[in-house]
Amino acid sequence: MNCPACRTRTRVIETRTSDDHTSVRRRRVCSECGRRFTTYERYAPADLAVRKRSGRRQAFDRAKLLGGLLRAAHKRPVDRRRLETLADRIEREVERAGGELPAQRVGDMALRGLRDLDRVAYLQFAAVYKGFSDPSQFSSELAELEDPTPSVGGAVRTAGDDPRSPTNALDRRGHDG
Repeated sequence: MNCPACRTRTRVIETRTSDDHTSVRRRRVCSECGRRFTTYERYAPADLAVRKRSGRRQAFDRAKLLGGLLRAAHKRPVDRRRLETLADRIEREVERAGGELPAQRVGDMALRGLRDLDRVAYLQFAAVYKGFSDPSQFSSELAELEDPTPSVGGAVRTAGDDPRSPTNALDRRGHDG
């Protein structure tokens, strides 16, 4: 690896594996200018994809997922490492599913993870993910968040899963999930 400052070769002075063994952190030093910096190595799985509502396949983008999680948790007391761990878990789930999952499933896993980390971040993510167009939708989501009833099948419950709801999620949101 070359130094970002002077472009001279560097040497590794310390190597650590992440707690979940998904990445390697290396501290490096430049032999020319003495600058120290950190690099991260992460396994890059090939050909992971999400299936959009339209049926189109799109490459799974961990950075895009993490960016959405970070925006939802902006100015919230959520450690970035916990959001990165959540993104890692979702990525591993896509791998376990054979390399492809519906985009809705990825979004639901992100919601479930945020729900456990920070409820305000959950609401901010839900507002974008579910396309809230009216403030009353926040009230409904908040009521569901406060409901002690466990979610259906371990997933975040949607309006269509709620036995108290006379309509399903498709009718309420106006699109197919």
